Amino acid sequence: MKKLLERIFPVEELLNTVKRFPLSVACALSMFALAFLLTHGLFPIKEDWLARIFAVLSCWYFWFGISQLIAESQDMRRAKRMIIDVIVGGAIFFLLWFSTLWAIHLAFVLPALLLGIMFAPYLTGGDDLSVWFFNRMMWFGVAVSYVALFMFAGGVSVALGAVQMLFEIKVGYKLYSDLWLFACFVLGPIYALSWVPKQFSFSPEDCNDPPGLRFIVNWITVPMVFVYLAILYAYFAKIVTTGEVPNGFLAYMITGFAGAGIVTYMIAWPMRESGSPQLRLFYKIFFPMLIIPVGVHFYAIWERISAYGLTEQRYMLLLSAIWLAIMATTNSMSRIPLKAIPATLCILLVFASFGPWGGVSLSGKSQFARLENLLVKYDILQSGKIVKTEGEIPFEDRKNISSIIDYLCRTERDAMIEPWFKGDQEKWSCGGVHNLTGEIGFDYVSKYGQPGKDMVASFYLRPKNQNFVEIDGYDILIKRLNVYVRRSNDGKPWKQEKKINDDYTLHLEYYTPWLSVRLNEFESIRVNMLSHIEDKIGKKPEEIDLNLEIDNKDAVYKLSFQSIRGKRINDEKQIENFSFDFLFRIKE
Repeated sequence: MKKLLERIFPVEELLNTVKRFPLSVACALSMFALAFLLTHGLFPIKEDWLARIFAVLSCWYFWFGISQLIAESQDMRRAKRMIIDVIVGGAIFFLLWFSTLWAIHLAFVLPALLLGIMFAPYLTGGDDLSVWFFNRMMWFGVAVSYVALFMFAGGVSVALGAVQMLFEIKVGYKLYSDLWLFACFVLGPIYALSWVPKQFSFSPEDCNDPPGLRFIVNWITVPMVFVYLAILYAYFAKIVTTGEVPNGFLAYMITGFAGAGIVTYMIAWPMRESGSPQLRLFYKIFFPMLIIPVGVHFYAIWERISAYGLTEQRYMLLLSAIWLAIMATTNSMSRIPLKAIPATLCILLVFASFGPWGGVSLSGKSQFARLENLLVKYDILQSGKIVKTEGEIPFEDRKNISSIIDYLCRTERDAMIEPWFKGDQEKWSCGGVHNLTGEIGFDYVSKYGQPGKDMVASFYLRPKNQNFVEIDGYDILIKRLNVYVRRSNDGKPWKQEKKINDDYTLHLEYYTPWLSVRLNEFESIRVNMLSHIEDKIGKKPEEIDLNLEIDNKDAVYKLSFQSIRGKRINDEKQIENFSFDFLFRIKE
């Protein structure tokens, strides 16, 4: 029995993992503790701070794992390692905590850290076979760990559900939440670390292929790579014969297809000489065959950048083109070490994650410059201030101006255009793209809009503190009443009746734009929903107050709207659905 328990839950092995990776484990435990306190309402914190804390701890979890592997392989002194940890850990904290665009930085940093784990023990040495087997063991262990995570949490959840049903024992939902938090933040991450090999040099006798890998590589992944290449070359032939300009999705397709081929190249490496004929052919021609797709990749992404400027997505695609070009040219001339494949991409991502040359900085500057040029072109920007135009701006330029302002506001770069719109005594707020394009002198144009067609744009209003309802002065609260306007497409009003208790029944009716609420046979109250949201579209959540307080001869009412979703078709607004909390107090 003891041996069976040790197999199911290897306590000693997990303790050794904690001793080997103490800082990574501390990060995992910190995330679990924070999530636990938040779930139980014991640690109120701003939402943005919470996301940043989890981002920093996640990156630290991976970095401290990398640091441990480097220290073990280099026999590094503790003092030197501590200095490196403080420098790198501090840089990660600074980048993710103090930047308003921390989430975009994270999109570069996190993949770089994941790639760093692949070659961390082999900075100054290591043969290809050892690099392959180290990664084979580690990533196989990660997969097993997360299968175990879902089996554990799912199995215990089912058991708790069965106990609740069979024995009528109430199991609170927070227990299920705690169980999954423990599995995701503690069990999974620590168990995954336990699979990281403790040695970094392996002989051919030590290495073995996972069962089924040879079949998957020889008869599934390699043939699919050849199919991908055939599709790409067929499309290139079409471009040449028709003179067609590559479409915007081609860069994504080339990146995906080439990435799948490189992953196959790394996974199948030990079988490069003993595999099937198609596998051996793959190792001979794959990288030379990438040269033309990479050239088209550069052309396609440069066409998009020239026409629409740089964004983080295009920067990432340009980065992938550079990496693929390095891989294709170097491997076509001579085979580079296996560790150089992830290391090269990791270095590029680190380089791109910060500084004036980074993806965040260059993308913002590029879009700002495009917007400035467009506004100057039509004399809208004069002496650093927006002057409302009375002339006609072509459709495409209106769409480009709308799209750029939307991008700057959505990525929290609106401070770049604040001096153009803000008056001397005004408190600045981006206030939404619709408001800003209105100040310029035209209605907002969706990036999907077409000339001569209706301009459709969605809106979604959700107050910042929508989880809190002030109940003072009211006797009864009804949570989350949902109104689905689309159900009234037949021309009849949307209706719902809700029995509150033995004394009160609530009658709801919506017929655009009027919401009617009636309690029992009392006098009803009516709200013009379009008038209610008129000055709120485009505002930031913290600036939105959707509460309404109404009274009549029978009662005092409060409608606390949680969300309102709809769309604008040209100048007309249409509400599609909304939800609200309803409070009332009967007058004596």
